[in-house]
Amino acid sequence: MGGVALTEIAARFGTPLIVVDESHLEDRLARFRAAFGVDAGLTYAGKAFLCGALVRLLAREGWLVDVVSGGELELVRRAGFPMRDVILHGNAKSAAELKRAIEYGVGRIVIDHPDEVDDLRKAATVAGSDHRPDLLLRLNADLTPETHEKVRTVGPGTHFGMAPPVAASVARRIAGAGEWRLVGAHIHAGSQIRDPALFSRIAEEAVGFVAPLRLCFPETVDLDLGGGLAAPYRAGEDVPTLREYAKALEVGLRRSDAEARLGSYRLIVEPGRSVIANAGLTLYTIHARKRLDGAAEALAVDGGLSDNPRPSLYGASYEVLNASRPRGEAGRTFRVVGRHCESGDVIAPAAMLPGDSAVGDVLAIPGTGAYVFAMSSRYNGVGRPAVVFVRDGVARKVVRRETDDDLLACDLALGGPEPARGARPEPVSAAATRPSRAR
Repeated sequence: MGGVALTEIAARFGTPLIVVDESHLEDRLARFRAAFGVDAGLTYAGKAFLCGALVRLLAREGWLVDVVSGGELELVRRAGFPMRDVILHGNAKSAAELKRAIEYGVGRIVIDHPDEVDDLRKAATVAGSDHRPDLLLRLNADLTPETHEKVRTVGPGTHFGMAPPVAASVARRIAGAGEWRLVGAHIHAGSQIRDPALFSRIAEEAVGFVAPLRLCFPETVDLDLGGGLAAPYRAGEDVPTLREYAKALEVGLRRSDAEARLGSYRLIVEPGRSVIANAGLTLYTIHARKRLDGAAEALAVDGGLSDNPRPSLYGASYEVLNASRPRGEAGRTFRVVGRHCESGDVIAPAAMLPGDSAVGDVLAIPGTGAYVFAMSSRYNGVGRPAVVFVRDGVARKVVRRETDDDLLACDLALGGPEPARGARPEPVSAAATRPSRAR
């Protein structure tokens, strides 16, 4: 991967390990730009995977970044990312997060519920800042995406955004007060969407909401149509191409007569998984091989649930490769399990691998760039893995592995320090990053 043997990477940096192909990632960013054009507001969904090295790459490529918490906001700030190119999302933003967003000069905030405008007003008063981020309204549109129920974010029972009539009332209130600038509407239907027709309907819903309220918005209105494009996790999985994705949104905009009804508008999309998923893989080392009654043999590895909860949460299915035996015939079925005290810690229930797979071999799980490191935890006292970027035969560590000291640093009974209230280290210099081209 990236010109470096996976077994060499594992030997040098240890396992479990997240490995990201930097050239693949750059190519993916460029393909999005080619599909959507230079004027689109391409915004990376930070919740999929975030680290300082990636944030600096996004700045160089002229992307925006969306964040959903104070921690993600702090990360992009310390990486030197232009705050004007940050969009703050979240259905339960705290007063402290809103205050910090205003202090840092965040460019846009997505309003998720009617009371959030008042929350913002209070946060601005406490911050004592004249900065006023632009606002978008998140809509809970009447759509039914065909995806796992746990990653649907619109429709009855979902807790994101506002029903269009409620959002329309909020839009009129913001425009009437004149204190904040309402610049557009946002819809994100969910993740792993494979049907291009749904993206067309998302565009139609956004136009249908904005058009009757056009006077509430500036001359150029933002149509933030979220992300959700599916990424393939196994060979042969059929997902829309980037051009099909862009075309589906274009069809929806044309079908809703967006140009005539809205005049000037700008398209914003927020891909995450479809950018990073296939740029990354995870390496594990086999620690045990044993027979199971009434099941395939098990290969137990040194990670699992704490670094990738997706198989347990969503039944996510991955391919497994034996990097130590690349020429071995994958002729035997193994149950690849993690090291944690959960029967559900199963990485792959039926992986086809060489029959002589043995303790000490390195297993590679492709397609783990998204929602793996981002969802990692410290369960069973296992520290989060390191992250390595590879390119042109060079591997560089961009996130170090958590140590036992890291795990115990917050335990006051064990001597962990209590940080000063509100203390935040200064951000890293942004000199290494070029100004974002996106506005």
